[in-house]
Amino acid sequence: MFTIIIWDPDPIITEIGGFALRWYSILFATGFVISFFILRRLFEKENVSNIVLDKMLLYSVIGTILGARIGNCLFYDFAYFSQHPLEILLPFKFEPEFHFTGYRGLASHGAMLGLLVAYWLLSRKREQSMLWFLDKGAIAGGLCLASIRMGNFMNAEIVGAPTDVSWAFIFPAVDNIPRHPVQLYGFVAYLSLFFFMLRYNKLNFGKVKDGHIFGMFILLLGTIRFFMEFIKRHYIIDAENLLNMAQYLSIPLIVFGFILAYKTKQSTIRSQQL
Repeated sequence: MFTIIIWDPDPIITEIGGFALRWYSILFATGFVISFFILRRLFEKENVSNIVLDKMLLYSVIGTILGARIGNCLFYDFAYFSQHPLEILLPFKFEPEFHFTGYRGLASHGAMLGLLVAYWLLSRKREQSMLWFLDKGAIAGGLCLASIRMGNFMNAEIVGAPTDVSWAFIFPAVDNIPRHPVQLYGFVAYLSLFFFMLRYNKLNFGKVKDGHIFGMFILLLGTIRFFMEFIKRHYIIDAENLLNMAQYLSIPLIVFGFILAYKTKQSTIRSQQL
């Protein structure tokens, strides 16, 4: 029998000279580092230079951070940031007084758009197509998302809806109401998605066209995100709406993912043989 857990961790690991090392930053970076080594093995299998992987990692980090930040500002708090545009890209708050805030507020749907732009730019400089890069990013995407959700858990942010389940958490930084530990649900869901995509790619390697792995990934990601929002507390447009902004943004992912996965389910080689 579980009991309610009070979760109030210190998000800061240590401070050195005014610089705060946070759990979120460490976990965010860990996802990319582990993904790098996983993708290196896949690149070696396809005889692709590690130089391409290094470039992909750089573009992925920049695209993810910029896209997630801009997406959060535009999708969820446009009224404020339209009046304070410098705060979109700068980790500072200018009013009511100037102070360092870091990049608080990152949207996964914005990160997806950022990655699309990043891989489009990368594909123009390399021989691989944009869809090829998206496929590789999709394999590691679930792992990166899982590490970010664990970072959210350490920050006691993005909390779940109130509940009376025996494994509920109380987040004192938010309130004293037992809530779903939706960050842990997301961690498990995204980690499962990672292992599924890893296996799915192995089973379909050389059998599908570029873009198929990415299509399956965003189809499943959009579905997970859509239903996960029903047990979250944040990003509600208003109390009368059944769906929130994140769910509206997930619907195009599901639709586009299904179409792309269907259109690319058969390899070019097999099509020519038929």
